[in-house]
Amino acid sequence: MTDPTRTDPTSTQQTSSHKWAPWWIYLIVLLGANYLRSYFIPGSSLPLPVIAVIAIGQAALLFVIVTAIWRATRHDRM
Repeated sequence: MTDPTRTDPTSTQQTSSHKWAPWWIYLIVLLGANYLRSYFIPGSSLPLPVIAVIAIGQAALLFVIVTAIWRATRHDRM
């Protein structure tokens, strides 16, 4: 017999996996953005702490953007 209070563990995994884009999408976007940033802002042009803050802010912003786009385009498939 099955316990009526228990939920199916696969159902929650499927729902939570649709919240996030695959890891390789984040990787491609972050690597491409870092390449473009290094082209427009060479590492020697600004102090290292400033470059680090820009890189961290860029990564956080891109993470939010990719996640928002992923969730908006996958809304009908959940």
